[in-house]
Amino acid sequence: MTMRITGLSSGLDTESIITELTKVQSNKVDKVKSDQKKHDMKMDKWKDLNKKVVSFYNKTLSNLRFDSSYTKKTTTSSNNDAVSITTSGSAMNSAQKLSVDKLANSAYMTGGRIDSKSGSKVTNSTTLEELIGYTGATSSDDARKGKIRIKFGPDPGEGETDTREYVDIDIKGTDTLADVVEKFRQVKIGDEDNEIGLNANYDANQGRLYLTSTKSGKAGNFSIDLANSDADIFESLGLYEGRGMRKTEGEDAEITLNGVKYTSDSNTFEINGLTITAKQKAEDITLTTSDDTSGIYDMIKGFLKEYNELIGEMAKLYNAENADEYDILTEEQKDSMTEDEIKEWNEKIEDGLLAKDATIGRVMREMKNIMLGAFDMGEVDEETGKPYKTSFASFGIATLSYFNTDENERGQWHIDGDEDDEHTSSNEDKLKAMITKNPDLVRNFFKQISSSMYSKLGDLMKSTDFSSSFTLYEDKQMKKQVDKYKTQLKEEQKKLESMEDKYYDQFAQMEKAMTSLNSKQSALSGLIGS
Repeated sequence: MTMRITGLSSGLDTESIITELTKVQSNKVDKVKSDQKKHDMKMDKWKDLNKKVVSFYNKTLSNLRFDSSYTKKTTTSSNNDAVSITTSGSAMNSAQKLSVDKLANSAYMTGGRIDSKSGSKVTNSTTLEELIGYTGATSSDDARKGKIRIKFGPDPGEGETDTREYVDIDIKGTDTLADVVEKFRQVKIGDEDNEIGLNANYDANQGRLYLTSTKSGKAGNFSIDLANSDADIFESLGLYEGRGMRKTEGEDAEITLNGVKYTSDSNTFEINGLTITAKQKAEDITLTTSDDTSGIYDMIKGFLKEYNELIGEMAKLYNAENADEYDILTEEQKDSMTEDEIKEWNEKIEDGLLAKDATIGRVMREMKNIMLGAFDMGEVDEETGKPYKTSFASFGIATLSYFNTDENERGQWHIDGDEDDEHTSSNEDKLKAMITKNPDLVRNFFKQISSSMYSKLGDLMKSTDFSSSFTLYEDKQMKKQVDKYKTQLKEEQKKLESMEDKYYDQFAQMEKAMTSLNSKQSALSGLIGS
């Protein structure tokens, strides 16, 4: 930044004068900055709205187009304390008999008490060399020296070949119990999808090492292979029965469903569309699977709720007061306003960025027209002989009175009898009745209305020369405008700087002339005085 010292000879406030002389150009710079900022804010508004539309399009609308979304089942259990049930659409309506015969558990090893040679308390920082039982006496050429071998899987039966996978852990006498615990925790076999490992912990208060499998059931069983491990190590750590170690074997869960036994290494079973989670042993449990009419109702209710929120937000943006006449406040303008005035001004800009936006107006019209439509259900009206068409009215779904509804809520739909809707909760619930009486009609209608809107929004979000795919607004064009504002701002700032330089140069010349004149006057006064 150039430092300018002015007004020394003339006594003029040059800075203020030049500020006033360049005010028009300075205002042009502020205007470009304001337009640039409002453009950025407008882009952010559009990005947020577009994200919500795309989510509605990809999830809710897309799912409603398919029969599978309307195939909902529910299963009740006569003993919820013993089992919990999750039901998929492929489950068959039926009543089934179930018993929980055995729950799964993980293999668990409780080590014997660990003591130190000195008699002091054994902590996580105690080394193996300090423990009773560790002598380091194993021959250096013994393959077992410094090694603990962990085998995974159920013990083989008598006479069977032991093919269990194993992991060798290298442990030194200088390792602390914390080091040993960490080495046990690093033990793993299998791939990422079927990995088995160990959880380990040393409890200093109990003086014992605890090991458990990360996988429940028989598959998660583990044991220490004493024949291929360093006795010095497993004895000092209390990991064999002679030192008080106790082991609980991992067991699979067992259930009997309709007379057939099933096993699982966890307490969860997936059988013919049911996910059964066993929680306690029990007999004579009845599972009853039936159509879930409430699930279909909730899905439709969720669709309308999301539509209402989306169309309501569009209406609020579209119907707002236009913000064109409001520029972003400069610091100078803020200095002359109260905080409330500044807040109100900024809110007017924020709220009115997309007022009367043509794209929003078009999208709202298209969506509303589809929701107001009637769709051919493939049936013939017996009275008229014409194709039978169904609209929202057939299901007791309607908008509220136009004149008694806020402008931004006029396009929103309400379900008669919806207990969560203060406007229509007292009305007869035709939708629930129709789902029970004629589920095919409900399914066909909502498949058609969702497919129609899905297709229309897809067309509106196609890629063009001005917009990217899955985008309602002209994002490409708006990005180009960002670059234009940057160029325009540089040009206006350059003009302002050039104008300021010109005026400062003119005032500098004036100051120079006045300095020279003052010097001559002083010299002349000196001559006259002499």
